[in-house]
Amino acid sequence: MRAVVVFGLGRFGLQVVEALRGCGCMVTVISDDATNAERIDRALAAGARFVRGDFRTRTARREAEVAAAQTVVLTTANDIDNLEAALEVRGEAPAVRVVMRHSQARLARRFESDFGIAAALAPADIAAAAFVAAALAPPTGEAALLPTVGRPAAIARRPMRMEFIAVPALLAGIYATAIVVFRLTLGLSWVDAVYFATTVVTTVGFGDINLLAAPAWVKLFGVALMFAGVLLIAITASLLAVFVVTGTADHLRNEFRARRLRNHVVVCGLGTVGMAVARDLFDRGTPVVVVDPQADDELHRETNPRCPVIVGDATRPVILHRAGIEHARALVACTSNDALNLEIGLTAQSLAEAHRGGRPLRLVLRCFDADLARRIHAVSANYTLLSEATIAAPAFVQQAVAGPAT
Repeated sequence: MRAVVVFGLGRFGLQVVEALRGCGCMVTVISDDATNAERIDRALAAGARFVRGDFRTRTARREAEVAAAQTVVLTTANDIDNLEAALEVRGEAPAVRVVMRHSQARLARRFESDFGIAAALAPADIAAAAFVAAALAPPTGEAALLPTVGRPAAIARRPMRMEFIAVPALLAGIYATAIVVFRLTLGLSWVDAVYFATTVVTTVGFGDINLLAAPAWVKLFGVALMFAGVLLIAITASLLAVFVVTGTADHLRNEFRARRLRNHVVVCGLGTVGMAVARDLFDRGTPVVVVDPQADDELHRETNPRCPVIVGDATRPVILHRAGIEHARALVACTSNDALNLEIGLTAQSLAEAHRGGRPLRLVLRCFDADLARRIHAVSANYTLLSEATIAAPAFVQQAVAGPAT
């Protein structure tokens, strides 16, 4: 019987423990005092041995008899802790096979070749294919991917701040008034009137046209125009800088890009799973719109060139409108909160019923609670609930039992 020591008993760790026990492995779990008592009870009920302690310490590893095990599986969500413990195990017991969870799948080959780790796996990347397959599954109705018939649903647009409209409009109004005044009072052509008004507003004043012979009120108008022009141009330049620096321009550009898409997938939540799902969809050539409340995260800057990123709360209908939910083929809600994912799905379903003219919207929700998933699947076929822990655990178990048993 293969002896396996599992480091960590979070949601994913518990799935791995139960899957290992299902394969007939003798399992010992090391986890600390913060471990959920219900998870400990489930691990014990599955037949695992539990060691309370910090798996990064030699004492806990010695109590769990790591040196006598065939495989160690590190399952926590902390990449640094996993790597630290993996290196400690490699130093203490080089013959033990190490399977490590790590969020950066691109580093897996380096871990394996440089540190002798048997496998470094990312649950999000393993599960992404299942989420994508669910999102891209054939629709239930033939008309599901046809263009909207009849009057298109109205899309909620981002309200523009008044100063971005009022100041340029005031400047344009003053400019137009100056052109008319100079045309009528100085006898200039329309082109010359535009030219002279521009030189006055911008205070360039080449001297080829002037107000020396003009009536007094026109001279006073010219003075007021100079001050107003300088002030309004300065304000307009400031607003333009704010428009660009604060990201408003980028947000509007992303919303414009999203509104032009058809049959795309809306991915809500740009965490490890969301990023993996979006990346998989990119690779398949499927258009994607990402919705996430964080504006300046590094993942947003990485993702934005490849697809529109809508910054906002996906439980708000206006945000889903900006993501083009009316024309999407599917929505994937993959935040780390079951209740939030369900709320996003309910909101999207309500919008689909109100604005899509009977065209179905596939709803794929990330769910940690298996009981909740079973209850929802039992009462509704409109939602597909998936857990990356359940999907990825067999891959870890396969790697754990790949080596020779003793």
